[in-house]
Amino acid sequence: MYRHSLVIFSVLAILFSGCSPKKPAPRKTVIRSYKNENKYLLYAFMLSQNNDFKDAYKYFVKLYNHTNNIAYLKYAISLSAKLKKYDDFYKLVNEGLKEYPNNDVLKRELIRYYLYKKNYKKVTSLTLDLIKKSKTEENYNFAGSVFLNLKNYELSLKSFEKAYSFHYNEDILSNIADILYLFLNKKDEAIAYLETHARLRGCSKKVCFKLIDIYAREKDINGLISVYKRLYNKYKDDRYAKKAVELLLYQGEKQNAIKFLKKNGIDKEMLADLYVSIKDFKNAYDITKELYEKTKDVKYLGRMAIYEYEGHTVKDKKLLNSVASKFAKVVKTLNDPLYLNYYGYLLIDHDMDVKKGIELVKKALKQDPNSPYYLDSLAWGYYKLGLCKKAKKIMTKVYEMSKDKEVKKHIEAIDKCIKGGR
Repeated sequence: MYRHSLVIFSVLAILFSGCSPKKPAPRKTVIRSYKNENKYLLYAFMLSQNNDFKDAYKYFVKLYNHTNNIAYLKYAISLSAKLKKYDDFYKLVNEGLKEYPNNDVLKRELIRYYLYKKNYKKVTSLTLDLIKKSKTEENYNFAGSVFLNLKNYELSLKSFEKAYSFHYNEDILSNIADILYLFLNKKDEAIAYLETHARLRGCSKKVCFKLIDIYAREKDINGLISVYKRLYNKYKDDRYAKKAVELLLYQGEKQNAIKFLKKNGIDKEMLADLYVSIKDFKNAYDITKELYEKTKDVKYLGRMAIYEYEGHTVKDKKLLNSVASKFAKVVKTLNDPLYLNYYGYLLIDHDMDVKKGIELVKKALKQDPNSPYYLDSLAWGYYKLGLCKKAKKIMTKVYEMSKDKEVKKHIEAIDKCIKGGR
């Protein structure tokens, strides 16, 4: 710990020394040497590290008084503010300005003092004088914050715009957008500022998320989609792509969602689901087959079986055997009621193996006993076996639950069976 402190102390000593040949002080004040300087600096540093700001403050004041080094003065001023010793704060700032009348840091501290005192007239005049005499990015940014605090939004905006023009700082840009959007009701201008920056200098996360915030407030879905697409293109994070797709689907733009997912090669499962939603079972099958071959996960084989069946209008023997063989492999390792019922109904409806189909459906019903789909399959199985009264009892219950047209057709077929004495 002691050696660690000495290392940091040596860095501090360099920072606080006023003799750097690269940056000569722009003043005539001479920094004096002081024999206890290093010792007191170490004390001050250690006290600050231990949150003993009161004693640290005393050492920095002593160091400044003995050396005239403005670095010590700035630290003492900062600690006096932390300790809320505003009279000392004011005294130190004015002492510093006597020695360093053109120092912008001290001028800004004096403005802060008058903010503490709520002397807003003085704050305004000093801030205007500051940016008139020293037109720097830091001063304009400071002025923007001061005028924002005073709720002078027009002056705050102008100051931030000046600050932004130096290096196009994104934090300053965010302040500009907030003032335009939240306080001046210039929503289009706020968006234009952010969009222009994004176009010319890139849509960083900070800028993009500021746009997202505004577009969300304005319920501008197209704007949100555009920003999420840009975020994905820049950072290749699938979360942004999924957000864009969700918003496209919210607008009912399934084809554009498919196009975006296909182009970027992301979330193949979602892409397959979208193809299913537009009844494009061929593409859904091809994608799911690719996923199965890559992962060997049998759930994809089950989906392949469903898409293969649904994608053909003609259910010939070859197709039925292909679909059934896939389901057979799936239910050996996956006790999923979806595939159990689908396989069971396939065997029942096409008279491939009705009894086996019923057993598969019963397994599905053990997991979800009130599913109208599974109950329909069971009733249809009983119908195929000629147990029509048993089938009618179940199917009536299913129709009460779903009012489905297909179920009604099944009931009609079962009623005919019952009239025939079965």
